[in-house]
Amino acid sequence: MESYTFAQAEQLTGTTRKALRNRVYRGQLESVLRGGVRRIPRSELERVGLLGGDDETGEVPGMPREPSRETPMMDELLTRLERQAGELGELRVLTREADSLRSERERLLGELHETRAQVTELEARLAEVQRPRRWWRRRADAEASTAA
Repeated sequence: MESYTFAQAEQLTGTTRKALRNRVYRGQLESVLRGGVRRIPRSELERVGLLGGDDETGEVPGMPREPSRETPMMDELLTRLERQAGELGELRVLTREADSLRSERERLLGELHETRAQVTELEARLAEVQRPRRWWRRRADAEASTAA
């Protein structure tokens, strides 16, 4: 079984070593350990489409391949993906704005409750001050204040 190191696979496929390692890590690409060196079998590179079935394809690693029947579908998928990424960005902005508005609303409601409590307290004081006093109570209040 023919296999390649990551450096060899990078040169052969035109894919970076990091991208190859990530594929192995995610389980999209199988690798084997031989003599303490991790290698990627040729069959795996062919299976995932990084390598053609034979060496005589004339492809140059790193160069774009000729368009296939799948290109329009891939273009459509890329367009959808880009549109969804834009929508996701807009939704994130809206979420941040909604959180900001929610915290502002909570702050204002707190102030409203405090103000209502103050109004209730002042109305009670006003009612006490405006309450009519009888003349005999005034005299008793005056005598009490002079006695003290």
